Amino acid sequence: MFSFSTGISIDVSAEEKENMMILIQAGTFTMGSTSRSEDEKPAHKVFLDAFYISKYEVTNAEYYEFWIDLQKKNTENGTEGNLHTPENFSHLPHIGDWPERATKLPDHPVVGVSWHDAKAYTEWKGMRLPTEAEWEKAARGYSDRIWPWGNSMLPHANTSEQNDGYDNMIAPVGSYPKGKSFFGVMDMAGNVWEWTADWYSDVYYTHSPNRNPKGPDVGSWRILRGGSWIDKIARCSTTFRFYLYPSLKTSFVGFRVAKSVEKSDK
Repeated sequence: MFSFSTGISIDVSAEEKENMMILIQAGTFTMGSTSRSEDEKPAHKVFLDAFYISKYEVTNAEYYEFWIDLQKKNTENGTEGNLHTPENFSHLPHIGDWPERATKLPDHPVVGVSWHDAKAYTEWKGMRLPTEAEWEKAARGYSDRIWPWGNSMLPHANTSEQNDGYDNMIAPVGSYPKGKSFFGVMDMAGNVWEWTADWYSDVYYTHSPNRNPKGPDVGSWRILRGGSWIDKIARCSTTFRFYLYPSLKTSFVGFRVAKSVEKSDK
């Protein structure tokens, strides 16, 4: 049975605890592209209700608070189960094993988490994963930005391209302030792919609703957005769609949180 005596102590700042949510106002934007990958077509107008999205990807320190709370509850209840423990990456020293990396790299985005792990964390926070449409609007704004900062291929993101400041490794969240999106959301290109709520379908855009789309009702893969530290910058665009089995845990996938706007918030 798990022992709570981990020997780990993390000082999470007030800013990290608040998670810095950014309000995305209700309105219409253009989703998809007419000139890129086939599953990004057609470009189409989408109306989204107002929502909040976290300014940064969820960090090791933030995820550790959730993870350790699960350990406490299981210890108190005398139960065992899925503790949503991130994968270890001993062969990648810049990531390392869990939970040690929560202390050594508290401001790095958490990786090695499945879609189920990410969903459990968001629910623990009283939030949710962003839909694919919400993610894209937060990344591109109201214009056809290829990358969150615009259309120039600049080193404003952590990708596999050289000389971006973090070659062949993950960067701390917020390391590329010039790469912020129209709304001020950080790291929406590169660093780590981000789980979204939606199932993937390569033809979904041909029949998706034009108001608050939430993806297909069923599927085999969950959608990820944004690209990562192992990807070329072309795959880190605001419209590029990637997908994985929701049970997979990799060194290049993390997530951020979202929340619907309540009537009292409007």
